[in-house]
Amino acid sequence: MPFSNKYHITIVGAGIIGLTTACTLLKEYPFNDNFYLTIISEKFSPDTTGDISAGYWEPYGFESIDKRILRWAGYTYDIFLSEFFSTKTAQAGLMKMSAYTLHGYHDQNKHRNNPKPQFSTLVNHFRMLNKHEIEMFNHLKPTSGFVMSTFAIEVRYYLRELQRYLSEDRRVRFVKKKIHTFRELMHQTDLIINCTGLGAKQLANDQTVRPARGQIIRIHAPWIKSVYNFDTDEGEGYIIPQANSVVLGGTFQMNDWNTEAAESDTKTILRMCAKCLPSLKQVQHGKVQVGLRPYRDDGVRLEHEKTADGINIVH
Repeated sequence: MPFSNKYHITIVGAGIIGLTTACTLLKEYPFNDNFYLTIISEKFSPDTTGDISAGYWEPYGFESIDKRILRWAGYTYDIFLSEFFSTKTAQAGLMKMSAYTLHGYHDQNKHRNNPKPQFSTLVNHFRMLNKHEIEMFNHLKPTSGFVMSTFAIEVRYYLRELQRYLSEDRRVRFVKKKIHTFRELMHQTDLIINCTGLGAKQLANDQTVRPARGQIIRIHAPWIKSVYNFDTDEGEGYIIPQANSVVLGGTFQMNDWNTEAAESDTKTILRMCAKCLPSLKQVQHGKVQVGLRPYRDDGVRLEHEKTADGINIVH
């Protein structure tokens, strides 16, 4: 071992999970000089999937969310709330705003009786929309909806701030390198933390990991100050303001590895978002981006593995 009397942790992956994991470790052991941390990744910001995302806080799903996810989501919400009232807000691209979620389109709703989501107790200012408020969206004709106070993060700025924070600690080093097998690291570290997202399909041989292709459009629409999630006859859409743009989306195309923009998706996204906010009908183009979300059939994996080679890995 290169650090015979020290403890060395290696994080593989430098997206939002990898970097926030690193920050959590440093805060847990702020004065431990026997602790070293290496972050290895083929890609760093601004070239990660997270740099493309709209960074919107909301647990995925409404009726049956894993209790672990709810706990983690609540912890994340509280961190964002704390950071919003700190000096780092502007540099980190953190925005607090109201978010409207609208169910159903032209009185058609596959989930007729939408219950209050499980995460409603985690957020500030949650309430179900009344009849008058739903009628404001008469062009959509939703059957129900709710509004809450939440956060949208411009992830490229947030990742940049996380990297800056980590680089100021002499116990941390960054290595830009593609890892093909965990065995490459077995004589260099005491513990590996796998934060590779979609890369875990090959690196960890996890065949339950699949891509969920997302295409978005970034536009200039400074009059939009709230988030809108909504149903249409063409699928589910969203409108998410950020510091210097508004993100229109989106797609959730399972098992699609295509990272090129599809003109048909662009047109569909623009049509869907104009159905929610008619002022967007004037938008004809924007910056189109595509990213591959990591999706796992069995849900989020958080567990310790000790391989046959004796390597300790946390997935």
